[in-house]
Amino acid sequence: MFRTALLVAAISLATLPAFAQDVNEIEGLYSGSGEGDLTLDLTHIEDDRYSISINTVVPIQEEFMGCAGGIEGEVLLSKKGGNFFVENEMYEPGDESPLNQRYCEIGIAFDGQGGVVLEERDGCLEYHGASCGFSGTLTHDAAGI
Repeated sequence: MFRTALLVAAISLATLPAFAQDVNEIEGLYSGSGEGDLTLDLTHIEDDRYSISINTVVPIQEEFMGCAGGIEGEVLLSKKGGNFFVENEMYEPGDESPLNQRYCEIGIAFDGQGGVVLEERDGCLEYHGASCGFSGTLTHDAAGI
């Protein structure tokens, strides 16, 4: 009897660290719509650093040619959100054209209930066509479970 109690106590103590780990509420796959069907994939790297991938698709229809694009990189995020910047490879210093932006910038705002709003701010046309974009409202695929 004493051995059984000792074994149960040892197993309970061994699994305690697994229960003590923080659940990362913002990591995962999000989907929604805005300027196309949007997906956002966030993978926690360490601390407040995440791997990010954003994709947009507008299907081909009779009246529209369709559109698609994607962007990925790393971003620093808090539970409220952050700003994602990617340097444009086609940027030309000195060219003052409105299409010649040094960075693609996307604002990310979490609502605390499994939702996120993406706001494309500047310079992202290089990463998608003219008929779609990265702005929209998305929901974590695990929201409501």
